[in-house]
Amino acid sequence: MNSNNLHDIIERGILKMGIEPETARGESTGQWEFIRGSASITVGLLHNDRFPNGYFYVSSYLMSAMDVPTSKIEIFYKTLLETNAKFVNMQLAVSEGWVLLLSNRDALGLDDIEVAIAINELSFYADELDDQLKERFIL
Repeated sequence: MNSNNLHDIIERGILKMGIEPETARGESTGQWEFIRGSASITVGLLHNDRFPNGYFYVSSYLMSAMDVPTSKIEIFYKTLLETNAKFVNMQLAVSEGWVLLLSNRDALGLDDIEVAIAINELSFYADELDDQLKERFIL
């Protein structure tokens, strides 16, 4: 499947969520960005040697892990791991000091319904978790 077909599939999935894909297109080809509740959501498609068919992802940066006080850092990471165990098709990760919620897969066989489901699920949890984690560990 070529990139243009995948872009169309992703944009149809975004549209199913009531978001106009044209206004959500990011600066990079194959990237869309929008807000759902209090969460900033990024949807993307990457190609590389490992994923020649494309790599679909939905992600949301939730908070800076560096803002967590040292006295709470151990319970913070334990909470992330315990929360992670409750998810299906997504995971919490820490990258360059940021906590993010991520859903990803090889794009082979991707359809617009799966795109909409991935966006809906991830944005629901991101909207809850960004506030919950900050309230519990920073504020």
